[in-house]
Amino acid sequence: MAPALSGTELDLPVDGESALAAPIGEDLVLVSGVSDAMPGVVPVLLNGDPAMSMTASVFTWTRNGASAEAAIGFIAVIPVKVAGRVRVRSVVMRRKGQQPVRYTLIRRALSLETFMSMTSRDAGPEFSGVADGVANALLKGGASSKRLAAMLAMLSAAALNDGFVEVMGTLDTGEVFLQGWSSGLPSDRVHLLASHGQLSMGEFRSAAVQRDDLGGRGHGFVGILDTGGALVDTRGLKRLFFRGGQGWLALDIYDRCTHLAPTDVPAHIRDAIPRANASSETLMTLRRAGERFDGRDTVSTLKQPVRIGMDMVLELPKGGMLVCGWMLDPDNLVQSVKLHAGKESVAIDGIWTRLARPDVTAAFQQDAAFAQRLDPQQNDHGFMAFVPKLSAANDCAVYFEFSLDDETAFYPLKAVKSSSRRTLDRVITVLDPRSAAAASAIEAHVGPMLQALDHQKPRVVEHRDFGYDESAVLTGLVVGGGFESEEILTTLVLLALDPDTRDLPMILSVPAEVFGKIALEVQRLASFYRLGIRLVSADGVQDACDAWDAAVHATECETLALLSAGALPRLHGWFSVMERAYRARAGKVLVSPTVVFEDNSISFAGTLLDQRERRLVDSFLGYPCDVIRGAEPIEVMAGSPACCLVSRAAFQDVGGFSQSYLSIKEKVRDLCLKLRLAGTPSLWLPEVEMIAADVVPADANLPRTRLTQRIDHWSFDRRWSLLVSNMRGTE
Repeated sequence: MAPALSGTELDLPVDGESALAAPIGEDLVLVSGVSDAMPGVVPVLLNGDPAMSMTASVFTWTRNGASAEAAIGFIAVIPVKVAGRVRVRSVVMRRKGQQPVRYTLIRRALSLETFMSMTSRDAGPEFSGVADGVANALLKGGASSKRLAAMLAMLSAAALNDGFVEVMGTLDTGEVFLQGWSSGLPSDRVHLLASHGQLSMGEFRSAAVQRDDLGGRGHGFVGILDTGGALVDTRGLKRLFFRGGQGWLALDIYDRCTHLAPTDVPAHIRDAIPRANASSETLMTLRRAGERFDGRDTVSTLKQPVRIGMDMVLELPKGGMLVCGWMLDPDNLVQSVKLHAGKESVAIDGIWTRLARPDVTAAFQQDAAFAQRLDPQQNDHGFMAFVPKLSAANDCAVYFEFSLDDETAFYPLKAVKSSSRRTLDRVITVLDPRSAAAASAIEAHVGPMLQALDHQKPRVVEHRDFGYDESAVLTGLVVGGGFESEEILTTLVLLALDPDTRDLPMILSVPAEVFGKIALEVQRLASFYRLGIRLVSADGVQDACDAWDAAVHATECETLALLSAGALPRLHGWFSVMERAYRARAGKVLVSPTVVFEDNSISFAGTLLDQRERRLVDSFLGYPCDVIRGAEPIEVMAGSPACCLVSRAAFQDVGGFSQSYLSIKEKVRDLCLKLRLAGTPSLWLPEVEMIAADVVPADANLPRTRLTQRIDHWSFDRRWSLLVSNMRGTE
């Protein structure tokens, strides 16, 4: 007998032989029908298969006016403990002392909403008790998402309102503070089910608070809901369910509920504690919550000799945070230090690198609380730590949490977002290149931070053409300029005086800051020497590689002669020699000349693979250039950072220069290895010589330069060491 339809609604089958079902996930099914009697627990057999014998929990109601054979309606909660998916077609219920009853499922599975609507109409006022029982059975069976959704539906139908939540807010640790009133909410400990788009279970520790405005209808409460790590969006919180003496009850959210910011919650709890009545354990939970971070610096008010200061807190756009500062703790009282960003936290005292800070020691020598405790020889008060992926999303609070023996202290931090490589200048200033700690800091913090930076490629802002025309040629001469205007202009003059290069289309790429300073002079030189120049203004340029990277997008020339401003040809005709070598390889090669210092010693004569140590080395570095006289061109592992000839398509196919390095040398090595793997080797031409100043200018910060080299070596080795060690060298 098919179930009757009431309008468009489905009715419960009442023939005592048919039933309808709603699956809950893949391991549970709700079955509803009618009978003359049904016990609370009954063995069941699914599909007549002895291997599918289960035990069901049954919840019943009396069907007024029905015949004796259909006097009882029921919902059976049946676990389906079999492997794989099973379509239940029939259910046999073995009632003790009575004949088994076989039910045929006469329709395909119903949705939970349709199933509840059907049973609630049939059960009438008894449905709340039935739903209460089903919810309890679902709760005992586990906490899968499907079961929790079913529980929510049942609880929404069964639970009676028992009060309201009027104030709520999330603590920095993730627990939720709730304040309101209720009639049946037990004090101290109770399990709550929070409905916030999903259902989360948690332990609620609350204290009763006297409320004169309730007229004896209930009591106020303040408490902390701990959901065990499950995040609860308080603004999405809809209802809270708990088990009362007579069944499930619900706390609704007041329409004008006050939502506290995380830093406001502790003060609110502290105000409520004097009026709270609960067990000592619950009151201790509330006191500890009231001591959480509320935006204040409580380290500086500690009676113990512990102090902290910060040099920088940098947040990267794609996630990751670097903290650098000092902590003075001569008696080793601090047990742990956690870095918090919103609801995320990381213990950094296990990952940080301690740095020498004699300035901190000196500053506190006259402080009575520290003077007798400080050892002038022990200066490792500084620290640096990089925490990947940590982010202060939505302007959440960032702070340190210090755990001492008997108390907790907090120190607020101001994170500065930065994506520029110039950020590293500030980081490097706190490192001493002579210390072992510097190497540890680079490997553990500075290097990973550099890799995590949002490396924006240099981009063309604007360009101006002065007699420029590249339509009739295949090769363009790209001059990469830095911040030295005189160096750029001198290079242009020397190129103009060389018959080999004066007729080439020249792309002069410079930082945007320099563009306006030299534009008129470049125009004058182009007119005077009858040059064809495209002056490119590029944003994000810090060296010649950046300038080249931007310029590649400002030309359609098939071949690029990349020349660093400041690299000066020793003799005219250099370009023709390099181009012949390039064309002899059909353009499938990167060609580099010899580069010498001003004292005639070798700066670059090819980068080779040391066969014994399996690492890259610059051959003949520092030797007099006479040692390579008469040498033949050879393939090398990498070309020169001062000058090279390369295919524009090959350059672009490998992504150009990497932004993960700080120096030109490693950028060029990285590019050449990428080209080599893509089928474009590097060739060194001994007969062509360029003169370049030392890569370290006289006014450079030598300690910073050494640190930059160490950082780049770390980055290069991290990417290439394994591949290089397995490469075949070039002899």
